[in-house]
Amino acid sequence: MRNSFSLILLVMIALAGTVSGALAFSPDSLVWKKCTGCHQPREGKIAKVEEVRTTPEEWTVIVDRMSRLYGMELGKGEMDRLLKELCSTQILSPEELGKVSYLNLFNNPQTVEQPVGDDQGKMFTTCVRCHSAGKILSYRMTPERWTKLREFHLYQVPTVLYQMREMRWMTESEGVLKDLARTAPYGRAWQAPTASAAGSYLVLGREPGKGNYRGEATIESAGAGDYRVRGAVAYDDGTSENFQGDATLYGGHALRSRLTANGLPTYGAYAFVGGELRGEQHFPAPDFRTSSSVWYPLAGKPRVLKVTPGYLLAGETTTLRLEGVRLPAVTAGELTFSDPSVQVISARRIGAGLIEVVASYRGSGTRKAGVRVADLAEAPVTLAGGVDSMVIAPELGRARVDGGKHFPAEGVQFEALAFAGGLALGPVPARFKLSAQHKRPNDDDLFWVGNIMASGKYIPIGSYGPIASREFHAEGTGFVDVEAEYQRGGRSYQAKAKLAVTLPDFVPRIK
Repeated sequence: MRNSFSLILLVMIALAGTVSGALAFSPDSLVWKKCTGCHQPREGKIAKVEEVRTTPEEWTVIVDRMSRLYGMELGKGEMDRLLKELCSTQILSPEELGKVSYLNLFNNPQTVEQPVGDDQGKMFTTCVRCHSAGKILSYRMTPERWTKLREFHLYQVPTVLYQMREMRWMTESEGVLKDLARTAPYGRAWQAPTASAAGSYLVLGREPGKGNYRGEATIESAGAGDYRVRGAVAYDDGTSENFQGDATLYGGHALRSRLTANGLPTYGAYAFVGGELRGEQHFPAPDFRTSSSVWYPLAGKPRVLKVTPGYLLAGETTTLRLEGVRLPAVTAGELTFSDPSVQVISARRIGAGLIEVVASYRGSGTRKAGVRVADLAEAPVTLAGGVDSMVIAPELGRARVDGGKHFPAEGVQFEALAFAGGLALGPVPARFKLSAQHKRPNDDDLFWVGNIMASGKYIPIGSYGPIASREFHAEGTGFVDVEAEYQRGGRSYQAKAKLAVTLPDFVPRIK
């Protein structure tokens, strides 16, 4: 009898969906089978599920919570199938996801978030005590869902009222959620385009602390939104990497890769828009490093895509690398700069994707210009009278000490950037060191946090836990200064930043 009633109910729900419009998730979909046991379909939609749009990473957190806390059973491969189905309609748009892309890799991002306006200031006070602003802004929800979020927190973390006892959290959070319902509305379900990332690509990227790289990659479809990836890149420092693995395209625009590069695991998060892939790849600890790259279709029209370095300094002769797709063979006379104060000394095509140019800037002042190869579109170049100053990025680095097998140490890669006339010229090979910040009597942080590599790479040396020989048995954490020095043209440039070495991120899902 119960089985008959369930069958009748399922038929009624399916019919209701056909009346109100096409269902986002049909009764034979995995989302329907896994979610409707708790979330009743109504008016052709699955309650709660179809009132939220978020990133593939946040859907992973949500599905994991359903499994851990509410008994959703997940068989082999079902997590991936669920994510694909959910992201077909319940994902952020490329523009929305791009604003929070620094959280895509579950790594240790160095983005410093700042509130914009009074309303976001209230959100930071109320919410950005446990979460990053990026996590909150990774969601688009209906007004009802935003309102229910307060009750969800009270259920999951009832101590929130005591943790936030210096404010009226119940009242103030209600106001913040009403504002989020206005500024981050659900809008409409995403309609995934019929896109395919399969093809051959030119890969141009940069890894802070190591330099630029270039190479080629091939992406082949494995069906159902999955792909096989292989390729190779060469770095300016003479090293190279071969990589291969698989990737998944979520919602027609969010590509996530799982590759092995020279035997090391690496994870990538890319936006697939306009036929190009643009994003980051990350090597987790202990080989931690993160780089950004753009993958351009090799079948695209001839064009210059990147100029390295992107500037010329007055009084210096510089070798520029013009990289692109299907570049023609040129002579010095066929390569021109928009500013007549630049003299082209030589130009030679090294391959279909690279032209090497030797040029000098004989003018003064700092301004934007362009370089043109034959009849191709102009590529931007900065002309500068000289380097005025230097800064370190990130301005405040955050590292985490080792917390055991599942929470390895997370480091920071600092980089020095040169400026001229208020314009950023680009990275320069500065040498780094750490120095003490005396914040208290007998401040010994510098001793316990270890050293930084001359290239700006810092990895904590300590583990989470008390150190018997340290005052108050404190951990190997601390707050120190980062100093960089760079010499060019007889001048020396210095810059300072800060490094906070803190505890492991034991609850990454609330990041």
